[in-house]
Amino acid sequence: MWRPHVLENLDRNQPEPTVMSGGAGRLSYEIRVRGELTDALIAALQPLGLQVEQGPSGPILLGVFRDQAELHGALQAMQDLGVELIEIRQRAEWT
Repeated sequence: MWRPHVLENLDRNQPEPTVMSGGAGRLSYEIRVRGELTDALIAALQPLGLQVEQGPSGPILLGVFRDQAELHGALQAMQDLGVELIEIRQRAEWT
């Protein structure tokens, strides 16, 4: 198991800190956005692997990401497209 070099100086009687691994599973998120999503905007979001649902209070984007870095990349792409985020929620039942 890979251990960062900083762990070498820890007290051996203490438990090792928990380290999240990249292979722990995929993260599923529900992303609520403000306003209408045009067909052009939906097409621009497709490469991000997002599904679009219409919720009672507006559009909801559903996505499954390998890790938080991939999620942050998708959020940055949405910001670049002018999508206004209202809420981001992890959907535990999908993991």
